[in-house]
Amino acid sequence: MFLPLTFLLLTLILASCGQSNNSNNAAPASAAATAAATEAPAATPSATEPAAPATRLYTDYKKREVEIPTDPQHIVYVGSNPGDLLALGVKPIGASLSVIGTQVAYPDLLEGIEDIGYPFSPEKILALSPDLIIFDDWDETGIEALSQIAPTVVVGLDGTFPTEERVRQLAELFGRTAEADTWFNAYKAKVASVKEQLNLTEGETATSLLVLGSDLYIMGNKGLNETLYGQLGFKPTEGVQKLIDADERFANISDEVLTQYIGTHMFILTDNSSETVTRQTALMDSGLWKAIPAVKEGRVYTFDSKYNFDDPITLDRLLDEITSIFNSSGTK
Repeated sequence: MFLPLTFLLLTLILASCGQSNNSNNAAPASAAATAAATEAPAATPSATEPAAPATRLYTDYKKREVEIPTDPQHIVYVGSNPGDLLALGVKPIGASLSVIGTQVAYPDLLEGIEDIGYPFSPEKILALSPDLIIFDDWDETGIEALSQIAPTVVVGLDGTFPTEERVRQLAELFGRTAEADTWFNAYKAKVASVKEQLNLTEGETATSLLVLGSDLYIMGNKGLNETLYGQLGFKPTEGVQKLIDADERFANISDEVLTQYIGTHMFILTDNSSETVTRQTALMDSGLWKAIPAVKEGRVYTFDSKYNFDDPITLDRLLDEITSIFNSSGTK
């Protein structure tokens, strides 16, 4: 059994890219439009358009009917995929960055977002005066407390939906379906380009191995494998396929059973912590490791574990990383 914080860290790493006051704000009017408006006669009350309603009802993932602002300006996000919002051009004023802030592939996009802590701090959220809270976390006990601060919409429970379904749900919530269409169309075109560059032959298999502290994990149906299998055309090995069939995100394994999962290509996810480096070094110095065909034939590729998230921004930047690694010498 994992301690709660360890489980949280593992879940965030394994699961499964605005301005600081939300980029839903309309662009400033042009000078010509401003001048025209100044010169135009004032509209009579009977000709005036009805004011847009300030709020509307929204039914969230938990089937809760929530009254939310039609144009929220101060959004707080509780969950592990802030990249879902950022990909739509929606930048929250606060988010759960305590654990993932240094582990995502887009730290450059987090500037200006206040960390609300994890578990979240009600005091920090209250101080931000949000008008809407987006909840996508595994701990449902927080929903009621957040609802006392501001309208709270549950969009999932930490990886409930695949990436596109999550993002399109948010796009519908914020009226940004066109932005979602633009992003996914561009992403699919990029995937096609990368597949062409990889030029895989039929039946090439791949395995994702996560080295996290002193532990080894074989990835199942989440993280990096969503791109390898779901987009680029690699196939899972028999051992990994069993995890996928059982809807398992990952499996904690020992060195002795590693060979039961290894495919034609091996992708290693790792970090720079001293414990992880020590564990990885011991594995790679072992005779078992050196006897693996993918190792002997130079088909091992090392990635930072930040690429094991599945938000849109990470998925996009992962394609760049895969292209770079495969265009280099091959073995990392």
